[in-house]
Amino acid sequence: MAAVSQDPESHFSPILGGRFMSRSGGASSTAVRSEKKICFVATDKAFLIELLYQLSLREDCCSVKYSTFSRDGMYLGRCFLTSDAAAGRLCAEYKTHPKLMVSIQDDDFFNTYR
Repeated sequence: MAAVSQDPESHFSPILGGRFMSRSGGASSTAVRSEKKICFVATDKAFLIELLYQLSLREDCCSVKYSTFSRDGMYLGRCFLTSDAAAGRLCAEYKTHPKLMVSIQDDDFFNTYR
């Protein structure tokens, strides 16, 4: 991760009635977005926000967001990249991180059940 920003939370904007904070990524203007989103769960909210801020600086990042409320002390973060392969590589990179749980959610699959 690059150097820690002074106040990473200030780089995010509220969405969905303030339930989430969102930030556009380096690829936000592209029409290409993977249906596979990387989901992060962390108990350290500040760490999660900083991680998502750093990920948003990637050239292949469409957007990131995090929940403003916790579920039993856990915060949810999501990262949307431009390709399935990039999502898989990023998930694998953080799979063993001691401060995170990470998984990939396939929206294409889940949309059938929503």
